[in-house]
Amino acid sequence: MNDLRPADGDELQEGVRRGPRRRLLLVALLLLTLAAALTAWWLKEQAGKPTDLLGTSAEAPAPVLDLPRAGDRAVVVVFPRWDGNGWVDEDRRVISRGQPGEDLLALMEALCAGPESGRAISALPHGTRALAAFVDPRKGSAVVDFSRELVVGHPGGSAAETATLASILRTVASNFPQITACTILVEGRQVGTLAGHLDLTHPFTPRRWL
Repeated sequence: MNDLRPADGDELQEGVRRGPRRRLLLVALLLLTLAAALTAWWLKEQAGKPTDLLGTSAEAPAPVLDLPRAGDRAVVVVFPRWDGNGWVDEDRRVISRGQPGEDLLALMEALCAGPESGRAISALPHGTRALAAFVDPRKGSAVVDFSRELVVGHPGGSAAETATLASILRTVASNFPQITACTILVEGRQVGTLAGHLDLTHPFTPRRWL
């Protein structure tokens, strides 16, 4: 009986010594498991992100906005033939921001710049500039405003006046078929005629000039 007691005491003491070690082992295993889970989560989060040369995570660049680009609208600019026999339609591309008034102004600026083909001539007096343009889509109306050169530089004559108005109105009708009334101004004001023949005090119907 006396031989068993020391042995039982030794086993009890050994069990007491093993208790903390087991708890430490369990805590270590829990910490390792938590660390592994955190590592897996971090790797998953970083999978879609680029890294810089130092290996640190870098934010992906912000998407580039798809802004309208220059030359994104095809237009037709109408000029009289050099021999006065018919018309020349020149294909151009102008800057567009989706605003009808801005597009019409760019179109009139192209008309003022003159033809690119040797088969055509400009019907607008030299130095004429497009100052402004307005479009009312609800009413189907438009206003185009030119500099004073349209009048003071005009050579005169009914044929020349007709060619000037036709070049403007045919260009409007070819690109804005929805416009049914177009008013032509000079320096922001209505004028009676360009050179004494055709009445400019009322709106024109562009399609009738095609």
